[in-house]
Amino acid sequence: MNKNNLVLLLPRIVIAFILLQTLYFKFGIGGEEAMQESKEIFGMIAFEAFGDASYEPYMRIGTGILELVASILLLLNATAYLGAILGAGLMGGAILSHLLFIGIEVRGDNGQLFIIAVIVLLASIKVLFDEREKLLKILGKE
Repeated sequence: MNKNNLVLLLPRIVIAFILLQTLYFKFGIGGEEAMQESKEIFGMIAFEAFGDASYEPYMRIGTGILELVASILLLLNATAYLGAILGAGLMGGAILSHLLFIGIEVRGDNGQLFIIAVIVLLASIKVLFDEREKLLKILGKE
């Protein structure tokens, strides 16, 4: 693999790695204790956004499914731009949730979740820039 290919592939791998790690918490793969943090976060968001925390499982599991799809799309050359669009949208939502509902620091994490969301957003934008020809083609702007 040459240096240019690595520069193109690295952001996609970083995004997929981060998004796939979150499934540990969203789907409770690590047990109930690991999932509890996600339940609390999505419960706060659901309550603040809809006035009803009972939407939490739909938001948490739905977000997890979308993050899994984004990861798969990013790892395939033909669909990396679609994964980047989905990843950027998800992280835009995560960043807005932090800013509007739950705060930068969540459960004493010193802003780690927020920073990770910003990293994934920036890496998604990098992938979109790298894949701009495919993106412009589907937009009919070629």
